Amino acid sequence: MTEENENKHDKLARRVEDVAMTTSLVSAAVGVGASVVAPTGLTAVGIALGITSAPFIVTAAPVVAVAATVTGVVSGSVYFYARWKNRK
Repeated sequence: MTEENENKHDKLARRVEDVAMTTSLVSAAVGVGASVVAPTGLTAVGIALGITSAPFIVTAAPVVAVAATVTGVVSGSVYFYARWKNRK
């Protein structure tokens, strides 16, 4: 395997890792924001009864968490693939 191909694998692994870290940080921020504005008391009862709706950040938090998890899995997979290709 040429040096150029090894560099491509390493560059790809670094880029995907950057994306995974960014989505993890965004997920953490959204999680903190959602926990701060989470409805409690009568507001929570109103949401459970369908009278009012939950804040958008509370609704979006699970979606952002799934995105962070998926990018973390992809990042780990690409990292180990790059290591495997570099061993050859």
